Amino acid sequence: MTNPLLHTWNLNLGYAKRLVADIPDDKMALQPAPGMNHAAWVLGHLACTADMLGAMIGAKPVCPPDWAAMFDWNSSPSSEASRYPSKAILLKALEDAHAGIATALPSVPEARWSETTPLEAVRGFLPTLGDCFVFVMAAHENMHLGQVSAWRRVQGLGRV
Repeated sequence: MTNPLLHTWNLNLGYAKRLVADIPDDKMALQPAPGMNHAAWVLGHLACTADMLGAMIGAKPVCPPDWAAMFDWNSSPSSEASRYPSKAILLKALEDAHAGIATALPSVPEARWSETTPLEAVRGFLPTLGDCFVFVMAAHENMHLGQVSAWRRVQGLGRV
C-alpha cells in the first residue's frame, strides 16, 4: 500500500506547484471572499501538516517553529501578504516535508499502522496511525488543493 500512497503524495505535490506557478507573491494571500483559504495559507498549512505527520515516523521537521500558529488547523488566513513567507519559501518547505515522508515511509514497519494515532484531537475519526497517514496524504491534501483551484477560478484564472 505504500507505493500507491506515495504515488498520490507525489501527484499532490506536482498539482500544488502547478496551481501556484503563475501566482505572483503579492497575490498569494488575496481573499476574494472573507476568510477564504488562499494559496499562501494552504501551502504553509500543508507543509506544517506534513511536518507533523513526518514527525510520527522520524522525518526531520522543515518548517520553522513560528509557522505552527500561522498555519495550524485553528488558524485563520489573513489577506495581509506581508505576514506570509514568499511562495518560493512555502513551496520549498512543502517539497522538503514531502521528501522527508517519502524517504521515511517505506521503512515504517507494517505493525505501526495499527498503533493509536498520537493526535488526540483527531483520534475520534482517525483512530490509527495508518488512518492518519492515508487521510492526510490523500484526502486532506486534495481537499486543500481543491480550495486553491476554486480560489484561482474566483479570480478569473484558468484551471490547472
